[in-house]
Amino acid sequence: MSLLTMGTQAAEKCDDFGWHPRGRIDPGLVAETTRHPSFGAGRAWSNSAGYSLTTDPQRLYLVYTVEGAFEFDVDGRAVVAEAESLVLFEGAAPTLARTLTTTARFVWYLEPTFLQPGRSRFRFHEPVSMRNTSIRALMTMTNTLLNAPTPTTASARRHTAGALEHLVAGALDEAGALRSGDSRHRDGLFMASQVAIEAGFRDAGFDVTALAREVSVSVRTLHDTFARLGTTPRREIERRRLTEARRLAAAGDLSVSVVAEESGFSSIKQLRRALSRAPSLDA
Repeated sequence: MSLLTMGTQAAEKCDDFGWHPRGRIDPGLVAETTRHPSFGAGRAWSNSAGYSLTTDPQRLYLVYTVEGAFEFDVDGRAVVAEAESLVLFEGAAPTLARTLTTTARFVWYLEPTFLQPGRSRFRFHEPVSMRNTSIRALMTMTNTLLNAPTPTTASARRHTAGALEHLVAGALDEAGALRSGDSRHRDGLFMASQVAIEAGFRDAGFDVTALAREVSVSVRTLHDTFARLGTTPRREIERRRLTEARRLAAAGDLSVSVVAEESGFSSIKQLRRALSRAPSLDA
């Protein structure tokens, strides 16, 4: 559970979060954060503040400006984010931030699975105005993470990070924040689907319909695309789950039921059926 801190203590919390204060510390700065190996979430408000963000190629930074305005310098390029806008930052890009007025904001960092620069269909380093259901759900989830005990298991933390990433994608999708000229890459749809499978295969409910929804095409289009490469969407989802199951089985003393659950199979029986089909899957 996070604790509300002010002034210098809040600045130290921001520093630990990867937002390193620059210049005078606002004594009225308030910050609450929660940090985990693969994600972090926080909220803050201040009269004035300046930061440099940790440069980390494995990270995705996100800022939702609730009130006020931010100015960012992203590798030498100025970006201004007004109230009720969300902006994604590539962790590898040197980024500076400063408030332009009294500002309230939510901040996150993720180790993304599918919201990756150059591979995601969404715009980076460009504020997107939004007031949609998904952004409200993202803020509600963040408030819960900040006000309640943190997830206690690695599996729970992984699922929480995945939920955050999907809510971000939902908010961007509702806002129509596609890259210029993006038609959900009919060229490269197979590779986009592989990225989505990698992000979702551990969820036992992730199926062909969910995959089609994730890449914003019909199930028929998905099947046609995979058929051109001599496979099917279901086969590729199952192949990825089997690869994970074999990795987990070889890595330690996990029970079969745990291996099945952690690799996305709904039951031991489903895992065994997939294993019986493995020769044709691996062909």
